Amino acid sequence: MGILWAVLSAIGFALFQVVNRRAGLGIDVLQATFLLILISALTLTGIAWAVEGSDSLQQLSAPAFLAFALSGVFHYALGWTMLGLSQRAVGAARAGALVGISPLFATAIAWIALGEYISFIALLGIVFIVLGVYLVSTDSY
Repeated sequence: MGILWAVLSAIGFALFQVVNRRAGLGIDVLQATFLLILISALTLTGIAWAVEGSDSLQQLSAPAFLAFALSGVFHYALGWTMLGLSQRAVGAARAGALVGISPLFATAIAWIALGEYISFIALLGIVFIVLGVYLVSTDSY
């Protein structure tokens, strides 16, 4: 089931690339990111309360809340704003391909910060991902 969720996530991100590029054409990138995060937060809050109830947030520890807050700053505030800028500069297709190098950074950071083991096969896969992203992003349109 985990692979299915990952594939559905990839489809969702692909749809986001195209829709966000089109929606953000007539609006400032920071405003577009703000609206995106606001609408997502409201939608997810409603879904979470319907599924989990409001008690689940009250059970969150302070360190966990801080970790989620930092994650939100890096991923949403900075990452999605920079993605919006990238989409405007190089288009949704190329920006989407360039985001494909995130496994390289995630693997390196997880190894350094969390001490996670990286197998040779995983490293080989990352090399192929980076090579593929390079080939896609340097192709002339």
